[in-house]
Amino acid sequence: MTKQDRQREQAAAGLEQLASLVRAQAWRSDGVPALPPTQASVLRMLAGTKEGLRAREIAQRIGVSPASLSDSLKAMEAKEWIRRDVDEIDRRASIVQLTRQGRALVTRLNHPNRGMAALMQDLDADDVGALLRVTQLLVGQAQQQGLATGLRTCLGCRFFQPYTSADADRPHFCAFVNAPFGDAELRADCAEQLPADDELMAANRERFRLRSPP
Repeated sequence: MTKQDRQREQAAAGLEQLASLVRAQAWRSDGVPALPPTQASVLRMLAGTKEGLRAREIAQRIGVSPASLSDSLKAMEAKEWIRRDVDEIDRRASIVQLTRQGRALVTRLNHPNRGMAALMQDLDADDVGALLRVTQLLVGQAQQQGLATGLRTCLGCRFFQPYTSADADRPHFCAFVNAPFGDAELRADCAEQLPADDELMAANRERFRLRSPP
């Protein structure tokens, strides 16, 4: 085993330990219902859109089967966290939206003292930026390996232009908002994201990994 292999092994162990800790905390009684990961993901995703999403879009983005998502949506609808309205464009489909109770629940789920957010309270902007940068690379790798689809990261977005800004503190550029930004402003889940095609995504991934313009 090489030195790099050992380093990656330790990094993977650390990530798995953190994931286990967060899963354990999520099931504690702190005034928020214990939620299966799929339901929590759906709630957070819907909170990022005003118009709601089709069920098939949700399934694609969180990487679950339509049948599995259907069971989760039925449970959430029974608890009055979501509602499903007929899609006016395709009346065979439905639009899933949060109810008032659902939005209140998401606010509680996203409280800075819950989950991963609770572990990041003492991180400064540089550390948060480093974490967001690594997250972009890991999600991109997961997509390359077919482990995830539809995730709305900067690195997978057609508007993202890594290391094209002359500002050293804000080296990236977003063509959607027409402004440069830094690593600490990278988004792991952006409601405005539009997927890049394979060619652009590959080019951006290579440029992003180099940490500087080619």
